[in-house]
Amino acid sequence: MSDITLSAAVRGSLLSLQNTTNLVERTQGRLSTGLSVASAIDDPVLFFQAKSLSDRAYDFNEKKDGIDQGVSTVSAAVNGLEGIEEIVRQLKGIANSMKSATGTQFTDLITQYATVRTQIGELANDTAYQGVSLIDNTTQSLSVSFSDQTSATLTISSTMSAETGLGLDIVSLAGDTAFTYDERTAASLGSDTSNLITVTYQGTGGLAVNDTTGITVAYGTTSLTVFAKNDSTTTGDLATLTNGQILTIDGLSAAGTGLGTTDFVHVSATAAFTTDADYFQNNFVAEGDTSTIDPIITELDAALVTLRSQTQTLGSNVALLQTRLDFTEDYVNTLDAGASKLTLADLNEEGANLLALQTRQQLGISALAFAGQAEQGILGLFR
Repeated sequence: MSDITLSAAVRGSLLSLQNTTNLVERTQGRLSTGLSVASAIDDPVLFFQAKSLSDRAYDFNEKKDGIDQGVSTVSAAVNGLEGIEEIVRQLKGIANSMKSATGTQFTDLITQYATVRTQIGELANDTAYQGVSLIDNTTQSLSVSFSDQTSATLTISSTMSAETGLGLDIVSLAGDTAFTYDERTAASLGSDTSNLITVTYQGTGGLAVNDTTGITVAYGTTSLTVFAKNDSTTTGDLATLTNGQILTIDGLSAAGTGLGTTDFVHVSATAAFTTDADYFQNNFVAEGDTSTIDPIITELDAALVTLRSQTQTLGSNVALLQTRLDFTEDYVNTLDAGASKLTLADLNEEGANLLALQTRQQLGISALAFAGQAEQGILGLFR
């Protein structure tokens, strides 16, 4: 089948109508999607410029989620420190009440102090957010990334803000001091029924300790001194226990060669020596003796200073994270707006274009009809 030959007028009108139809379709597409550049085919330069801005906005959006979670983690720690500070103030009030308390009221306050003190660690442990606690250990840390640059990172180290980390020792009643020992085993210093210092001797070899060298173990203001000779003891050897005031046990002065319950001078005949670690975390208080209570208040005051410093540090980090979060949100909006300026269509303009194109399309159809009528007139000559 041979090609159909069109006149120049008909072909011109047809091409104009086809171009108008294409423009109508493009305009309708822009109105339906709201984009003037929907793909690289529409405008490669504008498309890839907008894509670069959109990709950067996407990356910062991912960082924003991490920053937001970082704010929550640090805020949880700050809330915990504020709660611990309130507990320490309660402990200080209890300690001050001990100064004027007597009898069972005094011992009740010691029990109450111990109960409230343990709540510091419980509260610190409860501040973990998504498995990260910034005030219950010294091993964890929080790293928050602000951008794809490795230097744009904030690292927050954890602190031990429980009772042990704050240096708040156990408060115990300074009762009658008891010094006991049994055959070849141990000598114990105790208050009430709780052993506070345990001296343990192990092994069978005899270690000569004479009355000039001796063994002296000091625990702050409390010391334990044991003088003894091996199997050649003499009368007059004694043990001295110092706990505020000196208590001298000098009634046991028997000499002998065997290690037995009556040969007190031989309790230090072997080499190994161990103590109960809890003793190092004890404050011994005595009823009516404010000098034993004042160190506790000093500890509490120091703990308050530490807590306030930690709260200030974490509070500064929260403020920094919040600033970065606000900046990231604003920056992402700016990037999205920039990308939109490059690709979004002006709907008012496109609506006017569509109306003009529809009018042009109608005129093109009319022009094509007029061109066809001229050829039909020639056909009439042959009738």
